[in-house]
Amino acid sequence: MIPIDSTTTLSFRRYAAFLLQLVVLSGPLSAFAAEPIELPLWTGDAPGSENIDEAEIVVDRGADKGYRDRSISQVHRPTITVYLPKAKQPTAAIVICPGGGFSRVVIDKEGIDFAKFLNQHGVAGIVLKYRTAESKAHFYGISAATADVQRAIRLTRARAAQWNIDPQMIGVFGFSAGGSIASYAATHFDPGQRSSLDPVERQSCRPDFVGLGYPLVSLRNELTGGRYQKTAFGENPTPQQIRQYSNELHVSKNTPPSFLVHTEDDTAVPVKNTHQFAAACKDAGVPCTTFVREKGGHGYGIKDRGNPINQWPTAFVEWLQERGLME
Repeated sequence: MIPIDSTTTLSFRRYAAFLLQLVVLSGPLSAFAAEPIELPLWTGDAPGSENIDEAEIVVDRGADKGYRDRSISQVHRPTITVYLPKAKQPTAAIVICPGGGFSRVVIDKEGIDFAKFLNQHGVAGIVLKYRTAESKAHFYGISAATADVQRAIRLTRARAAQWNIDPQMIGVFGFSAGGSIASYAATHFDPGQRSSLDPVERQSCRPDFVGLGYPLVSLRNELTGGRYQKTAFGENPTPQQIRQYSNELHVSKNTPPSFLVHTEDDTAVPVKNTHQFAAACKDAGVPCTTFVREKGGHGYGIKDRGNPINQWPTAFVEWLQERGLME
C-alpha cells in the first residue's frame, strides 16, 4: 500500500517544489477561466514514485478517424488539468477519473471531453491523470491510483477559493477502471491531517457526490471473474486486498449520493457492479440513481453512438440540478 504523503518535514527539493506550486496556483482566477492548466498532483515526486524516469507512452487511437482518443500509459507523474467555467458564483466541481483497465488513462472521451461538457453547464471539470498500475520496469498495483484520486480531491478543495469552486460541492466521476478508484474515494476517506505542513493534506478527501460510468466497483470473482486482479495486485492477491478494493462492501451511511451509468450487455465490466453498489447504497440509506439501458456495450464515454445509453450526460445534468449542485 503506497501511503498518502503526510510529511512533517520536507526535503529542500520537495519544499522548493511545494513553494513553486503555490506560486503557480495563486495566479488570478481569470487566467484559469480562460484556458485549462495542467498541474502536478504532488509536490515533488509522488510518494512511491521517487527517481523513476520512464517516459509516458501516448497512443492516439482516433488519429485516423478525425478525432482525438488518446491513451496514456506508464504514468509516474500524475497531474490534474483544470477546466473552469466562466461563472460569477462558486460552482460545483468534479474530479474526473478516466478508465483504461489500470494499464492506461483514456484521457479524451472519458476525461477532457467530459470536462468541456461540464463547463457548458457551469460545472468545473478536473481531469485526473493518475498513475497506472504497472509499466515495463515498475509495479504499483491499484494503490497508487487510489492515493492519486484522494490527493486530487484534497487539492481541488484546497484551491476552491482561487478557482471559484464551492468546497462543499466537489464530486468525483470515474469511468470503467476509473470507476474503481472513484468508488474507492466514495467509500474510503478521511477529514484530512490537521497537523500536516502541507495545506493540501489538511483537506478532507471525501467527495460530496459521486458519478460512475460502467464502473469496475468490485474486484471479487463473483462480480468481475478475477480478470483485473493480477493488474491490481500482482500474481498472488490476498483475500484482504480483494476485500479492501471491492467498494460495494464498504458503503456506509457516510457514502455520498451517487449516479451510476451502465448497460446490460457490457461484457468488459458486468452490470452486476452497478447493481451491487446501488443495493449497498439502498441498504445504507444513501441516495443512489442508476441509468441502466439494455444495449451500448462499454467504453462510450461522452460520445453519442446513437444508443439510448448515450443520453446519460443529460440525465446526469438533471440529477445535479435536482440535488442543487448546479443551476
